[in-house]
Amino acid sequence: MRTFLGYVMVAALLGAIYSAITFGPIYVDHMDAKDLVNSTFNQFRDLGAEQLQLELMRKFLMVPWETHPVENEFGEVVHEKGLLLEPEQVLVEYDERTKVLHVRVAYERRVQLKPTDKVRVLKFVIERKERPPNVF
Repeated sequence: MRTFLGYVMVAALLGAIYSAITFGPIYVDHMDAKDLVNSTFNQFRDLGAEQLQLELMRKFLMVPWETHPVENEFGEVVHEKGLLLEPEQVLVEYDERTKVLHVRVAYERRVQLKPTDKVRVLKFVIERKERPPNVF
């Protein structure tokens, strides 16, 4: 019984280490994405709602921690840095009456589970709904 429990503990420890190595960087990148949304949220007064959406999409396209497929001039698919977001994935709404700005960014990250070729899709949502600073 004692040996079996030892094997279970070692297996659980190895599973925790594998999960931390595989998924840890993805969640750290998500914290960077939250910072990106918060810093852009604070620029609402200067940009306005439509420009804020475009700025968020532009900033996500420049992140170094993700790639997206693009077809080059030879018709080959290559991966370029950045997270390509569609306008439907970035919601920016401003209510003039209540002066509340609602920003919602939804994106996915794909993680290859090694040593297999299985791919796990992680879905993330960043949402902020409050009065933006310096808007009266």
